[in-house]
Amino acid sequence: MSDLYKSLSLNDTANLILAVGDSTTVLAQGEMGIGKSSILSILKSKLADTHHFCYGDMTTKDVGDFLVPKIRSLNGTEVCSFIPNEEFGFHFDKPIVLMLDEIGKASKAVMNACLRLMLERKLGTFELPEGSIVFATTNLANEAIGDNLPPHARNRISVVKVRKPSSDEWIEWALDNNIAPEVLMTVKQFPQMLASFEDFDKANDNEYIYDPRTPRPAFCTPRSLNKASDIIKKSKHLGIDIMAHALKGTIGNRATYDMLSIIQLTDELPTWEAIIKEPSKTKVPNSPSAVCMLVYSAIQQVEKESINKWVEYMGRLSKEAQGLFATSVMRTSKKTTVGTSQGFIKWATANNYLFAQTV
Repeated sequence: MSDLYKSLSLNDTANLILAVGDSTTVLAQGEMGIGKSSILSILKSKLADTHHFCYGDMTTKDVGDFLVPKIRSLNGTEVCSFIPNEEFGFHFDKPIVLMLDEIGKASKAVMNACLRLMLERKLGTFELPEGSIVFATTNLANEAIGDNLPPHARNRISVVKVRKPSSDEWIEWALDNNIAPEVLMTVKQFPQMLASFEDFDKANDNEYIYDPRTPRPAFCTPRSLNKASDIIKKSKHLGIDIMAHALKGTIGNRATYDMLSIIQLTDELPTWEAIIKEPSKTKVPNSPSAVCMLVYSAIQQVEKESINKWVEYMGRLSKEAQGLFATSVMRTSKKTTVGTSQGFIKWATANNYLFAQTV
């Protein structure tokens, strides 16, 4: 029974907030670095025309940051009123979406200041516009990094557990967010980089990730993998020693050594310019891993002007590689570009048994 309704994905959590967030504050509780803050971006993609978007980091707040005094005259008598911090969005004339980030690490006074805001959408004498959405995020208590909510606070909200993305889910996101192909390929080969420490009996069963039973100075999360992508793209010219040292301090020892083995495959890859210039002659990598990395790179680089040339080159790859391109690209923002290409349409017609996997 305990395994039922165990957790939600980030998208599922965003949909829940979208449905009930105007009346119930959802607290998204999950492991560090999994993208909980991105829920605000997901909501923005759905509500940009109707709502303003506000963000507050509760670790940086003191109780005096919520309401500040202002002297005014009331019936000829000077009185002290309190006005809210503009971060909380009470000055807007249309509904807002307010994210209270890291609320589990807030001080007791700040937590108390949030209670009415989370329950009633009010601060002092001010009330958020009707239809406003309030939600919060925090880490898991058993990560042992200081997140705690007292019972009277939890009773005012709905706490949901947000799981890490699976490797396939993360790769789908990464393809649309310009993550280095070397990182994509490493995660594909070592999906345990995105596993949860809660799934292992012993901390040493997974050396890639954070585990409170055996803290590591650096480890893999979706956030640190994103940083690793930046390091690879921007520091290759500095040499392998410098790049590897930076990776080691970002994703940890084990992940760095595995990623370096993937990075070495880039020597086998033809340049994108060469593929587009001579798709019938440009070399095809021998290693299946290198081919897979080439496909991921193509998904990120292909445009309307180059799709037909890529399809011509892709025809020289294995059917598995062709199917990987089709199934992956149709889940990204490039699907319109690719789906309207006559070259791709012709390929899809001839290989419909592969293309059918995308629908």
